[in-house]
Amino acid sequence: MPYRFATGDIKKIASRLGLQKVRDKVWSGTDIKGQFLQTYIHDHGDGVQIKTGTAKRQAEQMGFSDLEDMYDFLKNNRRKR
Repeated sequence: MPYRFATGDIKKIASRLGLQKVRDKVWSGTDIKGQFLQTYIHDHGDGVQIKTGTAKRQAEQMGFSDLEDMYDFLKNNRRKR
């Protein structure tokens, strides 16, 4: 099953991880383990779908093992990491 993310989903995940918008497209910060994270979010509106390859790259940059791990983090609000 392919996992689809919208720009708003990626921004929500980044915020929950403690990332903050530094510049126009750059979000960075440290997570609860002290690991530095940085990703690029091209904001074309919160409902705009992101291509799968871009979502995979962002998942890797934010420290997730794969898209399924990132999707589970998005859906489970109690999950810390």
